[in-house]
This record gives sequence, structure tokens and C-alpha cells, in this order.
Amino acid sequence: MTPSMDGTVYLPEANNGCRLRLLVASDVRFVRESLGDILGKSDMISVVGRCGGADQVLAQSQALQPDMVLLDAAAPGGLSTVRQIRASSAGILVVVFALIESAETVLTWTEAGASGYISNTAATADIVAMITEISAGRQACSAAVVAGLLRRMAETAAVSRSHEPGPQALTRREAEIARLVSSGMSNKEIARNLRISLATTKSHVHSALCKLRVQRRGQIATWMHARPAES
Repeated sequence: MTPSMDGTVYLPEANNGCRLRLLVASDVRFVRESLGDILGKSDMISVVGRCGGADQVLAQSQALQPDMVLLDAAAPGGLSTVRQIRASSAGILVVVFALIESAETVLTWTEAGASGYISNTAATADIVAMITEISAGRQACSAAVVAGLLRRMAETAAVSRSHEPGPQALTRREAEIARLVSSGMSNKEIARNLRISLATTKSHVHSALCKLRVQRRGQIATWMHARPAES
């Protein structure tokens, strides 16, 4: 097996059973070759290629269709590379290695499309286990990163809620029907009480549900009781 002039190593396809097919990507040749050699000794992983540079990573991702790309966090344009891999081959997992672990960096790579990461403090002996865990949908994080992720989720949820449109004003008829609904009347009882058709009653109830942004009749009662009665 001879590397090309640019240092890219192409490995022949093999009958790998259920082993994880992995492409190792780093601009540093020593890193990608050493890491590839270490991972290639595992019975759980098949290293199908090693490459460096964004163009090579994208080309080999397309050509080899690995299960996972193991990408050096220090690679120039790494975030863009992750986005492009995910855009062109959504089924390929991208795992970033040698990442300086903090909530901000983890979030940045995750938002770009990374499926997981291996921190720069990880022991070589643990890398195979970490890769297989990530491939199974699990990620080990430090307590500080977990706390940071929870804070970001809470902030994002708060922003999302602040942008949600509030309840719309009800018409006089809708407000009247909403009060009757909140008193426990059925649609038939409301129709008889107001001397309108059942179909019209149902239409007004549906409109009130939509405007109040609720889904059930019981929620109309909650909404009415939480606000002053409309005149």
C-alpha cells in the first residue's frame, strides 16, 4: 500500500462485516497515519482511508461513503468541511478529535453538524471505545459542558417563546361562546342557548381555540378564568 504524492492513503475495500467504516482526516500526516494505525488494529473499526485537507476530505467522503469521518479539530476550515459533508452525505457521522473541550466549542461544532467529539485530553487507549460510543448515539461530556449546553437550551427556549405570537382577540360572539364553553356547556347546549346552528357553534369554538392557541375545550376555561371577562 503506497501513499499518493499528496500523502493521501487509499485503502482497498474489504469484507469488514459489521465493523465501523472510518475515514481519518488531518492536515498533519503523522497524526492521520498514526491514528489510522492505532484504530486499524481494532476489531470494531475498519479504517477505509486517511486524508488531509478539506478538498480531500470531501472527495473521499463522497467516494468511500464511510460510516464516520474522524476530523482533526485543528484542520483549516473544519467547520465548513463538516457542513459540506453533512449537506452532501447526511448519513455520514462526523466526529471531531483533539477538540479543546468547552461548552462554546462543543456547541459551535454541533451546530455545524458534528455528531460528536473527542477532547484533546482523551487517552489514546480510550479512543476506540469513545468512537464506538458516539456511533451508537452516546457522547461523554464533562460536567461543565453539560451545564453549558443546558444553559444554551434554556436561552434558546426563552428566545423562541418570546417570538411566539400571543393569543388573538376574540370577536364578541367568540368571547360569548368561550364563556359558555368555560361554564361546561356542550356545543349542542350552546347552540340551543344562543339559537344558532350546531355547525355555526362548532365553527366559533374552533376559531376560539385557534385564536387562543390552545387545543382542548378545557384550556378555554383556563384561559377565561385567568383573564377578566370581556364586556
